[in-house]
Amino acid sequence: DNKSSSFLSTYCCPQPSTIVEKAFLCTITGFIIPETIIQLLEQLCCYFGEPKLAYWLTLTVHGFADSPVSWRESEHGFHKGGENLYNFVIFRNLDYWLQMAVGTNDDCPP
Repeated sequence: DNKSSSFLSTYCCPQPSTIVEKAFLCTITGFIIPETIIQLLEQLCCYFGEPKLAYWLTLTVHGFADSPVSWRESEHGFHKGGENLYNFVIFRNLDYWLQMAVGTNDDCPP
């Protein structure tokens, strides 16, 4: 039975919602400095200049699970989960949500 009531945890798209024809995913790997991330954010916000392209966009920056440093100059305690990421969700009016995740042995970023 593949009905939502047969699962312990389910996700339903919130209303109102919009179905889009296309989505774009770009993955960049390697050691990326903060200035490059700022440039990426600025370039992504240019998509709002064309009204038909995007209502919102997201940029996720994910560090390696065994990275020696996670936030600022803090040592990264990766022994449990290795979480080390942040995510911007930016809206057309340039309001944004910022979600950050840290491992169980890490301090929360300021």
